[in-house]
Amino acid sequence: MYKKVILVFVTLISFAVNAQIFTKHKVVKGETITQIAQKYNCTPSEIYNLNPDAQNGIQLDALLVIPIGKTTVYSNNTHIVAAKETLYSISKLYSMSVEEIQNANLAILSEGLKVGQNLVIPIKSATNLLAAANKPRIDKPLMKLTKSTSSSPKELVFLLPFNISKIEGDTINTIPSKLKKDKFLNMTLDFYSGVLMAIDSAKTIGLNINIKIYDSEETKNTSSIPSLIQQNKFQSANAIIGPFYQLNIEKLSQSLGSNSVPILSPLSKETGKSSSTIYQSMPSNENCKAAMINYIGKNNGNLVALIDTKKASLKDFLKSNNYKNKIVGLTPTGLVVKDSLRKLLVRNKMNYIILDSQKTGFILAATNAMISLMTDYQLQMVILEPNPTLDFYEIDLNRLVKLKMMYPSIVRENLSPEAELFRNKYKKINKIFPNQFAVRGFDLAFDTMMRLSQEEDFKTVSENYVTEQIENRFNYSKNSLDTYSNKGIYILNYESDLTLKQASE
Repeated sequence: MYKKVILVFVTLISFAVNAQIFTKHKVVKGETITQIAQKYNCTPSEIYNLNPDAQNGIQLDALLVIPIGKTTVYSNNTHIVAAKETLYSISKLYSMSVEEIQNANLAILSEGLKVGQNLVIPIKSATNLLAAANKPRIDKPLMKLTKSTSSSPKELVFLLPFNISKIEGDTINTIPSKLKKDKFLNMTLDFYSGVLMAIDSAKTIGLNINIKIYDSEETKNTSSIPSLIQQNKFQSANAIIGPFYQLNIEKLSQSLGSNSVPILSPLSKETGKSSSTIYQSMPSNENCKAAMINYIGKNNGNLVALIDTKKASLKDFLKSNNYKNKIVGLTPTGLVVKDSLRKLLVRNKMNYIILDSQKTGFILAATNAMISLMTDYQLQMVILEPNPTLDFYEIDLNRLVKLKMMYPSIVRENLSPEAELFRNKYKKINKIFPNQFAVRGFDLAFDTMMRLSQEEDFKTVSENYVTEQIENRFNYSKNSLDTYSNKGIYILNYESDLTLKQASE
């Protein structure tokens, strides 16, 4: 049994260390393999090894997998600025720093970021697969909890869906080809790369924690959890992070029975069966809505809602929170009337107007009414959940900025020196800036290790401490299902310079 456990762990580490960094290249007219190899500072044989069919000739628009070594290869692309985008959000989209984008667009950005601008993006031609070796240390990890580890080590188990047996058994698709189309595998590897950074940070500050990592080999309905439990004593763990799917989290909790091992769900927003050992680390949509409503209440604001006729769920939510008299009436055809809105507004108080509709016409009419009333009333527009219609070009960003649109978010924009240090360290390892899953992996893993390192047990610490890492906040409390849910939610709003600001609490 002991040898089998070690074999699983060694397989994972071997997979990580030997993983290559690749990019994709689309063949243009007249190109040869030799020219492509020279462009990416590799050899034709390396390209042929990854693309065997290319030995018979390459076709126009063919997609080749290209190995990337130590040499950095850049190629300029362009990005048209869309509504609600900021330099920070664009930098995350292309996995680079804000400064890199600014330096490439000094003239264009001289008067600030504007919708419709055509930005030059110096994209690094590499895809992050994982580089586990030579991990640098982070000198100043973000934390509020202090290090107070006892002499006896704590044990943290990770159950992550690498699905290695499927990869090794796939005789048709190579690892590069799988990475081009397997979003779930890419997400897992990105999350794991953040976890590795967190483990290294824990070592740097001297946390006394033993780490065990297993392949959960999971799909939405299956996993290797039952066999892993039989082979390993998970009951002795102080905490478990994973698996990814909520159903598998619940099965793990049931299998461990009355044992009080905390099980942290890394990415799922679903709520399932009652269990006092499950910690939903991702804030749910309902918690995000509740956080926004609570913010309005704490600021003594007047809540008003403009909801189109098809949004029954939000109406029910507001009615259950005693706001049924704050919903603006519409015409029989579902149109917004400014006078109906005016009747519910209050002078000398901030009026937070919740807008919920995915109809462009409804949104335009509602925001027009709000803007016209700003001469007599204090107004601020609020949305409770992401709304893709607001990204359409018909909805001018300037009107959302003028109304200082506010919304709840599970992540924040962190431009602090500590956050920049993390991003730069990550880039040094992986040749690319961290995406949301990598940051999530770091934040959750490091936060959990810090909680395990306190004098009190994990349950007590989680009930009494709110913590903040790079992008995520962790504020656990029990919900109606007896499960711990994370209510660490940020309230963000647009400023006049098109930046997103965290609202004061």
